[in-house]
Amino acid sequence: MINKNSAKILIVDDDPNQIQVVISHLQHFDYELFIAKNSADTCKVLANQHIDLVLLDINLPDGNGIDLCREIRSNHEFNDNLSIVFMTSHHSNEQEAKGLSIGANDYIYKPVNADVLAARINVQLQQLRKTKLLSHYANVDALTELGNRRAFDNQLQLELKRGEREGVPVSLLTLDIDFFKAYNDNYGHPQGDTCLRDVAAAIKSECRRPSDFAFRVGGEEFSIILYNTPASGALLFADKLRVALIDKAIPHEYSEVSNLVTMSVGISDTLSGSYNIVELIASADDMLYKAKQSGRNNAMSNDWFAAI
Repeated sequence: MINKNSAKILIVDDDPNQIQVVISHLQHFDYELFIAKNSADTCKVLANQHIDLVLLDINLPDGNGIDLCREIRSNHEFNDNLSIVFMTSHHSNEQEAKGLSIGANDYIYKPVNADVLAARINVQLQQLRKTKLLSHYANVDALTELGNRRAFDNQLQLELKRGEREGVPVSLLTLDIDFFKAYNDNYGHPQGDTCLRDVAAAIKSECRRPSDFAFRVGGEEFSIILYNTPASGALLFADKLRVALIDKAIPHEYSEVSNLVTMSVGISDTLSGSYNIVELIASADDMLYKAKQSGRNNAMSNDWFAAI
């Protein structure tokens, strides 16, 4: 959630005087300000910082703001979480309409008035807060508070795109609670919900990096995305997760493999497969099936197999 006074704002302008004017107008609001003087620097900042709002000059030394806005909006990583406000000295209805049509949220005209700038930024940040709140409810599983299937599909696409761009592996773990139907049938659905929350807590405890993402994608099925992690690392992760789940000591006297709740894991990675989302998911599902066929309470990857 965005706190108005902790928002990150990127000022994109090649005029030092104009940059200083904007900074002076915003210095009392405790925003975290970033500066970029061209398109290339803008893209670098956006790739490395969670920017909330961009104040974008129309004219840049290595291009123009219209083209840069179009480029930013073409990268859907930013679309739901970023406002773009153009700054320009030239009022043109045609230019303003074009900018809004390709993804700008607002315009502000130079010389920049302090009160108008503050008001327009405030409106954009309020809208971002509402958007993020709606996104949270649309992307979070209410029972476990992990991401839901919609969030999983979106995040996996983003991580695969980023991994391919940066040349690093991405691993996908598909996890299924062993004999969960028997658990529900015998302990009851309320206790089954408690079990799901406990399993989710074990998963959360192991997803310690900002680039570790966990989701509940079905009834008793979970998925984990590990960025910059090959299958060998994912198998080590699965082993730690197994220990975390065993430490929960959730009784399951109706399981055929243990007297505690256990899980089977299928793992695929982009080193042994591809960055294609359909192929990666299919491979992980296939590995999960093979893990179950081999006795459950174990893991199998498209790289190599290890019992856990």
